[in-house]
Amino acid sequence: MDRERELAWLEERFRSGGAELLVIYGRRRLGKTELLKRFLRSKRCIYFLASRTSVQDNVESLKRRIAEFTGKRLYERLQVRGLGELLTYLAEEVERPCLVIDEFGYLAEVDRGVLSDLQAAWDEVLSRRSFFLVLCGSSVSMFETEVLGYRSPLYGRRTGSWRVEPLSFRDARSFIPRYGFEDAVRVWAVAGGVPMYLRLFDDGLEFEENLKRAVFAKGSLLYDEGYFLLREELREPSTYLALLKYLAAGYNTIGKLASAVGADKANLTKYLAVLQGLGLVKHVVPYGQRRKGIYAVADNYMWFWLRFVLPNQSELELGYADEVLRRIGPELEQHMGLVFEELVRQLIASRAIPLPFRPTYVGQWWRGEAQIDVVALDQHNALFAEVKWGRATGQDLTKLIERSQRVDVGGRRRHYLVVAREGSGVDWLVDFEELDRLTRPSG
Repeated sequence: MDRERELAWLEERFRSGGAELLVIYGRRRLGKTELLKRFLRSKRCIYFLASRTSVQDNVESLKRRIAEFTGKRLYERLQVRGLGELLTYLAEEVERPCLVIDEFGYLAEVDRGVLSDLQAAWDEVLSRRSFFLVLCGSSVSMFETEVLGYRSPLYGRRTGSWRVEPLSFRDARSFIPRYGFEDAVRVWAVAGGVPMYLRLFDDGLEFEENLKRAVFAKGSLLYDEGYFLLREELREPSTYLALLKYLAAGYNTIGKLASAVGADKANLTKYLAVLQGLGLVKHVVPYGQRRKGIYAVADNYMWFWLRFVLPNQSELELGYADEVLRRIGPELEQHMGLVFEELVRQLIASRAIPLPFRPTYVGQWWRGEAQIDVVALDQHNALFAEVKWGRATGQDLTKLIERSQRVDVGGRRRHYLVVAREGSGVDWLVDFEELDRLTRPSG
């Protein structure tokens, strides 16, 4: 798994020599714990995994870890009033104290007072003793409000924070190196860039077999992971689930969603804002407009689960995965095309697909029934691209050029690109063979 940027950031902070209060957070299954353990391999540092018991139980467990680390059993007998006091003792004992608390959110959920306790210890002692403290957690909403928010007792104390995101498509492919580009996209459509999900796919098997084993089989991780993701983050998971179901079904505007869900538009906007903050929903505005946007499910796994697992769970419960796969076949291919379209926008934005210029904006355009899959711009150039999951012909390029005439790009030089499985009669075509070469992980 490639987390070189995150590792480099941690190393830089560690080498600073000064006091550091770092916050690392991100949704479940992204490999945060593995990242921290890689960082700590050659360092004299304490790693502590918090549990969902009381703060005092966690303090007792941490006392034992400190006793093992320092070789001084007296830490096990220390009578301390909380986490802050225990860390103060550690700061006085060790020259450059280093502590990583994984799943710190569990402590804050059990007793919010732990934040004030830690803040007092940081202000009075830890920040003056070059303490290197990392707080890590998996509840994005809790961390952004209770730990990083301006109302948090720790607000203004952190010296750095990093929200861990899913892997890029190139890095995701390192989990399935024997798969060609097309099958890699299919896995991407289900697992996205989540390491734990990617590990469930065996690239020695056909994609459909993986789908039946890892997603459509009752008891498999991805069969009901959608429920757990929502319960982890939200107080009203059923309300958000209803909203996401309609969103995945194509109710993509506030008006359509309000009618389907039966909710007030103002409240609906608040719910959507929460889902956007979690990275589960995105608001897409076509190029050249400010308001006429749509909402869409942003997370690949949730999108797939909402469209193909949740609606078919009655049959999947009975083990009818083959029957479900046969029935959803055409819809599944259409879904792959939509995922591929979004992936191409990402590949252009990250410059994995080379262009004659470096775009500063990458999006899409539509007006009525007319649509352009990719619009990419810099100060002097505009790219218009057609994306096809199937085969492309010269007619696709002709239609793209015609549609692009309706888009005002302010005198920029126009370029045209078709991205497809294969094609003919197209001047500038990037096919699956070329995409396979461009997105193969190095090494």
